[in-house]
Amino acid sequence: MRVAQLSASILFFLCHLFSQQSASVVTRDPQATTLLQSAVRSMGGNAPTDSVATGNVVVVAGSLTTSGTIRILTRGTDETSEQFSLSQSTDTTVYSRGAANATTYGKTESLSLERTASSLSAAFPLPYLVSAIANPDEAIQYVGLETLGQAQVRHIRTWNTYKSNPSLQFLSDFTITDIWLDASTNLPLTISFTRRDGSGSQPKIPIAFSYSDFRSASVVLYPYQIQESVNGTHWATITIQSVALNTGLTDADFPVR
Repeated sequence: MRVAQLSASILFFLCHLFSQQSASVVTRDPQATTLLQSAVRSMGGNAPTDSVATGNVVVVAGSLTTSGTIRILTRGTDETSEQFSLSQSTDTTVYSRGAANATTYGKTESLSLERTASSLSAAFPLPYLVSAIANPDEAIQYVGLETLGQAQVRHIRTWNTYKSNPSLQFLSDFTITDIWLDASTNLPLTISFTRRDGSGSQPKIPIAFSYSDFRSASVVLYPYQIQESVNGTHWATITIQSVALNTGLTDADFPVR
C-alpha cells in the first residue's frame, strides 16, 4: 500500500512538473503571427500613445434595457479603462500594468490576479493585438479558416505563458484568447476570452467583443460599432461618437490600488 501511495505521489509530481513546463513553452505559429501583424498594419501599424473614445451604449440585462454613455481610454498597450455611465450607476473597470480595479455603485475593489488576467479591455482592438505580438511570453497559434456569420475568417488563439515570470504561470489558462480576423481585410471581427475570479469551481463567463464600421481616427482605424456579449448572450451595443489620440493621458487616469 505504501509503495502504491509513493508511486501515485511520484506520478502526481511528474504530471505537475510537466504541466508547469508545458505552460512555460512559448510557441509562435509563423502563419498566425504573420496574420496578427497584418491585422495591426491594417489598423494603422502601431498603437497610439493614448486614446480617448466616447459614445453611446445600450445595455440589455434580461428583460431590462438601459441606455447611457461610455468612455474608453487606452495608454500604450498595458493601461485601459472602460466607464459605463448608465441611468442607475456608473461602472468602471481599470487595468494598469498587471493590476485592476472595478467600481460598481460607487464601491471600488481590487480584482484578483485571475480576474486581472482577463481585464485588459479589448474594446479598442489595436493596442490589444499589439500587446500580444510585443509580449515575448505570448504564445500564438493558428486554428484555421472558419465561417463567422457571412464572413470567412482566420481563427487565431493566444495565451500568456509567463515564461519570464514562473511564479505567475498558474495564470496562463486565464489568458487564453480567441481572435477572428476577416480573411479579406485582415481586420478583427471578434475577440473572445473567459473571465474568472479564480480557479476550481469559480464561474467561467465567456466574454466576446465584435467589431464593425471601422473608421479612420487620425492614423489608426477604430471600430465605431462594438457589440459585447456575456456568457453567450448579447449584453451591450456601443456606438462610438468621437475618438481622440495622443491627448496626454497619464498613470493618474488609470488608478489602481
